[in-house]
Amino acid sequence: MRPRPATSAAGALGFAIAGGALHASCFPPFHYWPAAFVALAPLLIALRGRSSRAAALLGWIEVTVASSIVVAPWISEAAQHYFQLRAPSAWLFALGVTQLFGALPSAAFAAVAATLGRLRTPGARVATTAAAWVSIEWGRSTFLTGAPWNLLGHALYTQPLWIQSAELGGVFLVSSVLALTSAAAAELYRSPAATRRAAVAIGCAALGTASAYGALRLRQVDDTSDPAITVAVVQGNIPNQWRAEVAHANDAFEALAEPTRHLRDARPDLVVWPENAISFVLEPNRRFTQGIRDLLGPSGPPLLLGGPRSVAHDGHVQFFNAAFLLDGNGQTLGTYDKRHLVPFAEYTPTLRLPGLPWRFDGPRDLTAGGAPHLFETPVPFGALICFEAIYPYLSRDLVRAGATVLVNLTNDGWFGTSPEIEQHFAMASFRAVETRRALVRATNTGVT
Repeated sequence: MRPRPATSAAGALGFAIAGGALHASCFPPFHYWPAAFVALAPLLIALRGRSSRAAALLGWIEVTVASSIVVAPWISEAAQHYFQLRAPSAWLFALGVTQLFGALPSAAFAAVAATLGRLRTPGARVATTAAAWVSIEWGRSTFLTGAPWNLLGHALYTQPLWIQSAELGGVFLVSSVLALTSAAAAELYRSPAATRRAAVAIGCAALGTASAYGALRLRQVDDTSDPAITVAVVQGNIPNQWRAEVAHANDAFEALAEPTRHLRDARPDLVVWPENAISFVLEPNRRFTQGIRDLLGPSGPPLLLGGPRSVAHDGHVQFFNAAFLLDGNGQTLGTYDKRHLVPFAEYTPTLRLPGLPWRFDGPRDLTAGGAPHLFETPVPFGALICFEAIYPYLSRDLVRAGATVLVNLTNDGWFGTSPEIEQHFAMASFRAVETRRALVRATNTGVT
């Protein structure tokens, strides 16, 4: 039996577009996670018999479709809220970001995959294609500032059985299983029956190994092995416009303080407020210190919260996006400065876009923190601020330093009710599996 002939140009385009829609369906808000096991198959079918240039175009189309459905809308919404851009400019910005970090890497993968598709044996095609996909995911996670957003493995965040291997190779190892099954599915479509066995064997082996390892680890991992601590997490749902209005400083404080008062009888070991819980420099503000003292009391639990921090340096003032640990008297027990800043939002990259109204008018840029920092009370724990939770190396640094708990402070209020809220949570959850540490997540709006 001969292999199925290559699809026509129109058919290949149809497969690429359908593949983009299938790819998008894996992630919030659609949550159709089973599609992740075959998400790449339509594109791989479309690539058969194509030149590298034609394949790159099809790969570009596939992820452009996917990102336009599940990523570009929330970037556009954030750009309108954060940078005060008009809708057309916000959409251009969103499309530019998704092209740089999504469509272009996909085009590179497709060009490579088309070449690998010429290998003689189906098994070799499946294995090398999966390796190429994971290499591209790793590349876009580290290129420039890195954008590990909606990697294929993230689609399985609600399925503990399938993601336990992340402790061995991060989300990339989970993605490799999905890439293998997708490549095997493409072989079933385009290869003669007599040569499909190797592809099927590889796909089944990947599924069997991942599920068996997941089942084993879920039985072995004991969440009660260490002494438990009680953490109270407070979500204030504070409007972002209050951050820039001094008149609302007391309102913002009360939005977090009032629910905290109701938690005192539970005697938590730690209270956590989100990123941007305060929007003013903490150190010189005695009124805030008194407010914390009145709220928690001298014998009260420590409070972790996010806010700006300033330091005088060489005649200038540096500003940091920081996490503060305060005792019941409002005194600072420790601070952590965000290490991985978000380009355009927290610092100006070397490339400056004309006409973009930067938010930080004074110092213009925030300063990145240095080494990882551990808070010691009530147990050694480390903080991850906002998007830091999507970068695995930061969590690894904290655990290597001795963190027994990870705490993610974030503010997803800039994204409205968009899918970003759940996509962000999906990626953050992998840090718990990778490091085998409890992850506490406090958001101003979003998934707490």
